[in-house]
Amino acid sequence: MNPFRTAAFRVLAFGLALPLAALALAGCDVDSVDSTTSLLADNEGNVYNYSGLYMNTEQGSTNGYGALVFPEGKQSGAVLIWLRLLQYGSVLEGYDSAGLTWSGKISAQNGEVATFSLQGKTTAAQAVEIFGTLAYASQQSTMDATWIEPAFAGSIFAQATVAPVVTNSPVPTNVTGNVTISPTSASLATNGQSQAFTATGGSGSYAWTFSGTGGTLSSSAGSSVTFTRNSTGSGVIQVSSSGDSATASISCP
Repeated sequence: MNPFRTAAFRVLAFGLALPLAALALAGCDVDSVDSTTSLLADNEGNVYNYSGLYMNTEQGSTNGYGALVFPEGKQSGAVLIWLRLLQYGSVLEGYDSAGLTWSGKISAQNGEVATFSLQGKTTAAQAVEIFGTLAYASQQSTMDATWIEPAFAGSIFAQATVAPVVTNSPVPTNVTGNVTISPTSASLATNGQSQAFTATGGSGSYAWTFSGTGGTLSSSAGSSVTFTRNSTGSGVIQVSSSGDSATASISCP
């Protein structure tokens, strides 16, 4: 039986307060909440942000914490201790303890549980896919996932402190001033590829901004702008008018 699934570990993973010494781990604040943009909501309008520093809080041999991937020592390359996950709508970015980056997405939201996938590499240059679920409970997110590389398949069971759930208020219809953006997400796979975004509502005077990496906007004003990819990355496009705003997520895998 996978020891990560034992009842004792689940109690430990949910209830253990990480020691202050871990705050210095690679410059990361274990108990901090990452500030990102979460756009996914369940059927009741609850918005979940799964951004956080995911660690196996079971005491282990590496820096006082268990290896992120189980069984320990079987993955290729450097043993991972933590994975910092950032969420921008349905787009995910990751940064691990070995200094490598990950990219992926949330494909579904079912109540407090999101289905996700990430793609990256080990320090041995082996391609890896991580897929599984992120489950929210009391400002804690639990990652329960499978790690797959060419010569090894393992599992991840880790937790992170995340932002509290936000409830979206229903947007009234037929009210002047509400700003919308179309489309609300886009994925551009090739440099030079572009996507037009159009705003409606508000006063008719729009201000556009892009926060992230991977490309640029054609303009900061007007009812329509074009995002053009120039590298890998991801981010959020925001349009504002009359004190209202709307956002769209961009992925450049």
